[in-house]
Amino acid sequence: MKKILIISLILLSVSIPLLFFATSEGSGIKDDIDYVYSLTKLFMFKHSIIKNLSEKEARVLYQQKCYRKCHGDEVIKMVLLPPAGWIEVVDRMRVEKGVEMTSKEADVITNYLKETYPVPQSNLPYRIVKQIQRLLWRNDMGYGDVYADITYTTSEYLKSIGAPDLIKKYDVENNIVFIISLNVHDGRLENYPLDELSYLRVNNKEYPANKGWELRFEAWDKHHREGIVKFKKEILDDKAEYFELIIRNLATKDDRIFRWDLPIVYPEGI
Repeated sequence: MKKILIISLILLSVSIPLLFFATSEGSGIKDDIDYVYSLTKLFMFKHSIIKNLSEKEARVLYQQKCYRKCHGDEVIKMVLLPPAGWIEVVDRMRVEKGVEMTSKEADVITNYLKETYPVPQSNLPYRIVKQIQRLLWRNDMGYGDVYADITYTTSEYLKSIGAPDLIKKYDVENNIVFIISLNVHDGRLENYPLDELSYLRVNNKEYPANKGWELRFEAWDKHHREGIVKFKKEILDDKAEYFELIIRNLATKDDRIFRWDLPIVYPEGI
């Protein structure tokens, strides 16, 4: 315990002067030093030298545990929340994904998730929500260490997860909407212009995405980013048997192609 305390004091003695220096040397350096300082606080928390973490430090802990050691973004996809909510998600991270964390770290992450991503109130059984998610979700195995998860975001999907207010926000009635989630295991994600890289293929014809895309979420360490890409609704007609979302030049020269057969057949009662 004494050894841990000495290490912590050394880390703090180094990080605090660096933090002071960074305030006059630009925001980029300051962000990096802030991150080092937060990691020092996490080390002290893990070894019971301090008892509490700030909201910012809790966020760093969450992102460190989730995006450095897990593939995918299941802990922020509302549709994947099990009946027990975030408690079960964090427990699954520890048991199934092998993420190392102490019980008190798990409590901090669970509380952070509860406050940041409240469990939606869906009127549908969990198994039905899962079925809808499987109908609309696509992914690839990663190219250039960048993994893509795509959700075709329909009004039925948003209602099923208890987020009908997003139908208007995303203008789903007038657009074909996709949530694009990107993950990288090593390094940081580049600032990919998703609207410029995305195309919709319908009836053997390709259409560009609407100009501009909306950032939904980005992890502190740039390992994960999630955004909205839209296409005009009139692209689809009654004759279309399927459509494909094509993403080009995303960490690879190969096209990433995600296909949905039409019509989408939802479970009964939707």
